[in-house]
Amino acid sequence: DYHQYGILAGMRFQEDMELMSFAAGNGGQTAPAQRLEDFVKGIPSSSLAPTSYHPGINPAPLHNLLPEFISYRLKLAFNMFNNQMKGFLTNEANILAVESRTSSPIRIPRNEVTLEHVQIANLYPCGEGAGYSGGIISSAIDGDRCAAALSQKQKLH
Repeated sequence: DYHQYGILAGMRFQEDMELMSFAAGNGGQTAPAQRLEDFVKGIPSSSLAPTSYHPGINPAPLHNLLPEFISYRLKLAFNMFNNQMKGFLTNEANILAVESRTSSPIRIPRNEVTLEHVQIANLYPCGEGAGYSGGIISSAIDGDRCAAALSQKQKLH
């Protein structure tokens, strides 16, 4: 039960999913994986299709390792997509778990104009970790904005 973690429950859930993935991948950056059709049918994959993921993949029963509320919805979605695009559901595809680092669930406060932290001078929270972007490109743009704001501040002093 994650309610005990209050507003940080999502972060704790994310950490638990990453720990599960790390263990099921046999440590390091090897990812746990399962053939797509096997995942939907709920059966373990004894082998995996070739992958472009360079650290490698390790067969794992993701249908059991992921929380039921996630695996159930993924199975529904994969079946629905297969109904619209016949042949999508195949054992020639692997699913890998879990990419969980997304935008920060919290936002570090900053001044809307100067982009500087509201209480700490010369600190410019930016990018995904600070809660101001949602991907590589938007993080780069936000970082550029913060660098420009710092540069402008330096010119004024």
